[in-house]
Amino acid sequence: MKIIRFIIPVLFLTAVINSAKAQEKKTITEVKFEANEIILNNEHAFNYIRKENKFVIQDRKGNNLIYGEITSSTDGGFSSWIRFLTIKDNIEQQFYNEKIVGRNDLIFALCENNVITKDFELDNEKLKEFIKKFNQLESPPDEVEEP
Repeated sequence: MKIIRFIIPVLFLTAVINSAKAQEKKTITEVKFEANEIILNNEHAFNYIRKENKFVIQDRKGNNLIYGEITSSTDGGFSSWIRFLTIKDNIEQQFYNEKIVGRNDLIFALCENNVITKDFELDNEKLKEFIKKFNQLESPPDEVEEP
C-alpha cells in the first residue's frame, strides 16, 4: 500500500512534466502576410519576393534565408521545393513536402515548431529537427533557383 501511495504521485508528476515540455511556449504567436513582407508578433520579420512560381524569404537586412519553388503535381495539387540557407553555419538544405506549400504554409509550420526565434532568425538546431520530421524528399531536385 505504501508503494502505491509513492508510485501514483511520482507517475502524476512525471505526466505533468512531460505535458509541460510537450506544450512548449510558442515564440511567435501572431502571423500576418503582406505582398512583400512577413509580419510576426506585429513586427516586420522577413522580406518576401515572388516571381511567378518561385519565391525568396529574406531577413530584414536582405540576406536570403529561403528559396522556394511551387510545383503542380500530377493529381492536380501543389507542392513546394524549398532550399533553406543558414548564414551562421553556411548550411544549405533541400526540403520537400506536399502539405507545406508556399510561403504561408511554410511560415505557419516554422512558427508552430518554434524554428523562428523571437529575434526573427532561424534556429539551426530546430530547423534540422523540422527538416528531419517533415522532409519527404527522396532524391534531390534540380537546383531550386532564385527568382
